[in-house]
Amino acid sequence: MSIFKTLLWLLPLTLTSAAVVDGRSHGNYDSQAIFHPVGIAVGTGHSSQSSDVKPFKLNSASSFATIDYGTERAGWPFFDVAKVDRPVQIEVKYSEAFYDLQVSGSDGPFPFNVGQANTFRVETFNITKPGRYSSFLLQGGQRWQSIQLLTAGTITFSNVGLDASIGTAQPDELPGKFSSSDDVLNDIWSLGARGTIASCLDKGSQRAVWKVDSKKGVRITNQRPAQTTKAIAFTSYTLEFDAFIERGGLWWSVAHSFGILGGLHLQLVGELPRGKTFANTNTTLTPANTISLAKGYAFVNQTTVTSYFLDTFKVPFSVKENTWYRIKTVLDPDGFLSVFINKKLVFKATLADYYVGGGSISQTGSFGFGAWQDHVAYFRNVVVTDTTNGSTLYKNSLKGQEVLAEYGTGPNLASVCLDGPKRDRLVWLGDFYHTARIIGASTGRFDHSTGTLDFLLKSQIDNGQLSINPNLGYDPSIASAFAPTGSYFLDDYQALGFLSFYHYMRHTNDVEYGRKTWAQWQKQLDWLLGKISSTDGLVHFGSAFLGGADAGSAVSCVSTETIYAAADIATAIGKKNVAAKLRKSANALADAINDKLWNTATGTYSLSTSDKSAFTVAGTAFCITAGIATKKQVLSAVSALDGLQLGFGYKDSSNDDPESTDLNISPNTNGFLLPAILAAKDWKRASELIYGLWGAMTANPETNTGASWEYITPQGEPGLGAYTSLGHPWGGAATYVLTEWVAGLRTASGVDGFGYKNWIVGPDLGVYMGLEHAGATVPLFPSGHISVNWKISKGGRMSVEVRAPKTTKGVFKLGNTKKILEGKSKYSFTIQTHS
Repeated sequence: MSIFKTLLWLLPLTLTSAAVVDGRSHGNYDSQAIFHPVGIAVGTGHSSQSSDVKPFKLNSASSFATIDYGTERAGWPFFDVAKVDRPVQIEVKYSEAFYDLQVSGSDGPFPFNVGQANTFRVETFNITKPGRYSSFLLQGGQRWQSIQLLTAGTITFSNVGLDASIGTAQPDELPGKFSSSDDVLNDIWSLGARGTIASCLDKGSQRAVWKVDSKKGVRITNQRPAQTTKAIAFTSYTLEFDAFIERGGLWWSVAHSFGILGGLHLQLVGELPRGKTFANTNTTLTPANTISLAKGYAFVNQTTVTSYFLDTFKVPFSVKENTWYRIKTVLDPDGFLSVFINKKLVFKATLADYYVGGGSISQTGSFGFGAWQDHVAYFRNVVVTDTTNGSTLYKNSLKGQEVLAEYGTGPNLASVCLDGPKRDRLVWLGDFYHTARIIGASTGRFDHSTGTLDFLLKSQIDNGQLSINPNLGYDPSIASAFAPTGSYFLDDYQALGFLSFYHYMRHTNDVEYGRKTWAQWQKQLDWLLGKISSTDGLVHFGSAFLGGADAGSAVSCVSTETIYAAADIATAIGKKNVAAKLRKSANALADAINDKLWNTATGTYSLSTSDKSAFTVAGTAFCITAGIATKKQVLSAVSALDGLQLGFGYKDSSNDDPESTDLNISPNTNGFLLPAILAAKDWKRASELIYGLWGAMTANPETNTGASWEYITPQGEPGLGAYTSLGHPWGGAATYVLTEWVAGLRTASGVDGFGYKNWIVGPDLGVYMGLEHAGATVPLFPSGHISVNWKISKGGRMSVEVRAPKTTKGVFKLGNTKKILEGKSKYSFTIQTHS
């Protein structure tokens, strides 16, 4: 694709297939960069069959435009209107998969988290004259966009696009590269690279989502309520504030668990005056002059994010727009919830009367402010008192910029990597594992690695744990605010987070960073070592993402790998005594695993001591990659994977019902599995998994975002429906595996391989795949690179060229061939691969 430095929208729109404007080679964020479409289709409905990009017109005969950005993009939408014959309204949708544009809410909303982005994937604009119209809030990740003309009239657009919020480099422009004679593999390599580009954010690149006015307070639109950090443990309180509806209504929450968990949500809808209300307003969900009540995250469900719509109450008068009202919400210790507007009671409800999936509705938690889709409101002069004794608990005018930090609505505080660009938009601790490895193979943005690790370390609590999911906008050092609401569960995420640190150290040998942060990592390790039982020698967690939390193979083996990795880092930073103790602990844990979890009957590692007949992808993966399994056990466990085969990959557990319609394949856990399969030298199985699972992500033009997916169905579709993130780097393991095993360039094992001081070129998988040629480049820290390129002629002669710093040394291995490579910066040789 062509890359332009600038493209002025005032010029006639004659774009090529270029989708970006950027001049930087490392995928850095450029505030002046723009993502342009690669195709536009105009007609009577949505269409994925786009044509050349040029100015387009919408009218009653052709009221839809479908816009294709080609691959995963992110930014602030803008629309340049050349002509409009009268005031019109347009509805704009955004989606990663094409077919979700045809759903009323597109692939959203995403009320799980503020995320410094629009909660909704649909927004409406009132167009009154020519000029540029822009969204205040960014859309975090999409390939597709549509514009529908809602009202009578004709409108002509000269340009549409996204002001980029992420780096704009294409995969082939990155310092880390991969190429081969198979374009399918080239596209697969790009999946993880592009997912990482979209998910890793430069500090301050995501703008504030609230606008602060020194007189009117905070202006909020299209945003789930953001919670204050100063009311985490408030209970049975009375919340009062002034509110002003600019359009539609306003949304607030009370008794809300801090962070990602839910609470009570209330929405006041105004009178929706004729002539000022958008034509597409859903008056069934948001009827005029009402207050709606819900429990959870919002007023609608979104796949795995469950909410309960509890009630709708009629306001006994007309609620005007552009008018200030004093709203009071009372959480009574006797279990009542009441709302008053200008001292008039709107409703008093008994919370125990509502069903919320079992259990009672808590009256404890923070409060926050937001606005529903296309609604705009101001909030100011907040006062919270104890409902019982009337004492003042909180006061804030909401008129100062400091509220952005308190409510987590300011620009992102650090350069960090998210789980995915469209959702959850959280800095998930365990999800960073694959991202850290992809960075080393592609973007070379090691500042994103250290930025993410530092952000997570700031969330450390006294027992050594790190938050598993800090928010973009909140200071993660306010750890006590997160602890009560479960940001320190999924205990195995601590191990996966540490392994992210290990892979950063393995790739960079950044000893200075290792020494600087070691005390905190040691504290986390002490917590982990404390989870090893003195009775059975296995790991016992309270909860685990990988399954088998209590004396399970996955948690015990990932912990073993973590402790071995820690020993290598300790050695690298000069703590040899610490390293020796860690290796001793890891050896003992490995012995206990082989003694108590290896099942000779199934020929693999048991799920746990309490479920010995079952086994899992994660258990198999980490018991092999940790070096616990013997050579015989490796071959046996990989062979046993046949029992987990499902569709294009492997189901997570043998306990999973293959007939279940909800069963998905996880590219994340299958990504852990790939190196284990390669350890068995099962080239056929590894090849089939790469082509099958990751190939499915590129197969359908309507779901292919060019980035790796979160989950996938056995049939090859997005696994969680519209909710699925199609830009998730946790699903991008194939990127670094292709570099390391197809091109064949990887670090030597152990601390000797740190920073590629010692490296291996072993392209066994690439040769098995029948490639004519392949090559890869990996960036080094703090500068430089290593590259390999090989080519096989028809007679089976392989020509190899390796370029590396003279200070490093390597080994070429293929079958029985072995060559020592040292003392030069360039190595060229040929070998015979077959007759």
